[in-house]
Amino acid sequence: MTVLRERLAPTRRLRELRREFDRAIFVLAAGDLVASFGFSLVFPFLTIYLTAELGATALAAGAVVGLYAVVSIVSNAVGGWLADRVGRKPVMVVSIILTAATVAAMGLVRDLAWVAALTLLLGLVDPPFVPAARAAVADVVPVERRPRAYGLLAMASSVGWIAGPSVGAGLSNLGYGVLFVTAGVIIAGYAVILVVGLRETRPGIHPAAGVPGPADVAGQAGEGGPGIAGEGAPALPAAPPASSPPAGAAVRGGARPLGPRRILALFLLLAVAVHAASFQWVVTLPIHAHARLDVSTATWGLLFALNGILIFVFQLRVASLAERRSRPRFMAVGMAWYGLGYLVIGIVPGTDLAIAALAGTVVLATLGEMFVFPVETSFVSELSPPALRGRYQGYLGAAMGLGSAIGPVAGGLVLDVAPGATLWLATAATCAGIAAGLWWLGGRVPPAPDEGGTTPV
Repeated sequence: MTVLRERLAPTRRLRELRREFDRAIFVLAAGDLVASFGFSLVFPFLTIYLTAELGATALAAGAVVGLYAVVSIVSNAVGGWLADRVGRKPVMVVSIILTAATVAAMGLVRDLAWVAALTLLLGLVDPPFVPAARAAVADVVPVERRPRAYGLLAMASSVGWIAGPSVGAGLSNLGYGVLFVTAGVIIAGYAVILVVGLRETRPGIHPAAGVPGPADVAGQAGEGGPGIAGEGAPALPAAPPASSPPAGAAVRGGARPLGPRRILALFLLLAVAVHAASFQWVVTLPIHAHARLDVSTATWGLLFALNGILIFVFQLRVASLAERRSRPRFMAVGMAWYGLGYLVIGIVPGTDLAIAALAGTVVLATLGEMFVFPVETSFVSELSPPALRGRYQGYLGAAMGLGSAIGPVAGGLVLDVAPGATLWLATAATCAGIAAGLWWLGGRVPPAPDEGGTTPV
């Protein structure tokens, strides 16, 4: 038991990671902690605020949240393009400043139309940060360690999400205006951390002029995975990794491998479905819990905090498990966890066991999140050449935005028309289908450089 505690101890893992990762990773992790605390003060309760305070229907609340996701499809892609053109740091700093101002402004209006307009604006200014930050991680971390690096950022964010919902539930008693303004001020702290602590990481832009950075060296060595050629790709083509099979060779159970462009296209289609399904527990489950199961805002805040606690304790260990396994098949397991979570809330009737059922759903959905989110980012970074890292992460962000736009609207509509178990059982079935698709794709992806030429589980 003692050995198990030591192996899972987050503090022990953090000490190991300090020796393993570039300083930029810890600057981003510190900022993610601060910003996630600010966001988690308000966003677990946003749909409750829209329905209970502003009188919106579940469909209207889902549509307002969907506005953010719809415009994020474009702003993610633009953010990735800008990160490749002007650098990672300026995109992140400007995005955070504008995001903080927009969140604070949401606390100064009390009309659904104005909240919707500001949500749309938030969808323009917030998403560009994400592909820039993900590309910065890929710039300074070798391919085999990226799942852990992205897992570290998820763990840092989880610390904010542990305390934020509980604090937010308390602050909501002072009024949602105070809640939003406080969140905006805290989010702005991330901009200060970036300005003071982060150097530019984009390949070719390094403090010591003429000295190639880690991403440049890795790119010349072919660490970008299968290497999708495209506009802006390095002049010297990356050599295929030693573990990659020759063209047309069979991989993973005799299946014929797909080309990297097709792999990316198919994965992005699956990513749309992944985020449409995974977003349900964040957006529509609070409405269901509050309106159908008589769960208070404060209780939901405590339940939501389970997500952050579990990620803080287990995310790095889960990410380490992904390092020598098929990325798509690892994500398939995560979607199975999501499906089980929705099944739990779908089959538990009435309010007597509501708290236990919601807690089970949060735990299972969090397991799914740990298996999917850091790994999907790592997988796309392995498909992208160094010069296009921002753009490829922008494509992933656009797919996430499209899924997050479809999910809340569809979920809100089903919840209004067919209250009860219909939404959760349908979403569980959707997760099962996505898991099957990811498992199939995993059988057609050549082994990544970190897999050492072996056939992953």
